[in-house]
Amino acid sequence: MVNKIALMGYRDSIIGFKLLGVDLFSVIKPEEACEKLDKIVKDKYAIVFITEEIACQIMYKIEELQMISSISFTVIPGKLGNRNIGLTLLKKNIEKAIGKDILFGKEGK
Repeated sequence: MVNKIALMGYRDSIIGFKLLGVDLFSVIKPEEACEKLDKIVKDKYAIVFITEEIACQIMYKIEELQMISSISFTVIPGKLGNRNIGLTLLKKNIEKAIGKDILFGKEGK
C-alpha cells in the first residue's frame, strides 16, 4: 500500500514542491479548500500539508476532519511567513491524544 501525500495552498506557495512527488492542490477560496479536503479524505491520503494562509481560513474544517479520519494534517508556513498556526494545531492534537500539554506543561481540559 502506498501512502499518498497532499499539499494544499496558494499556487505560488506550493508549486516548488512539485518535484517532491506530492500531490498539489492549488486553492484560492476557503470554500474551494473545504471541497478539496473532502476529496482528499475520500481518496484516502495519509498526510496533508496545508499552508498557513489557507489553514487559518478553514481551521474548523481541518479540526472536523481530524475527528472523523486518520489523516495527519500538518500546517506549514507559506509564502507570507510563519504565524505559528502549525504549532497551535500540534499542541491541540497532543492534548487530545494524551490529555496533557507536553509542549508548554499545562494539563489538558
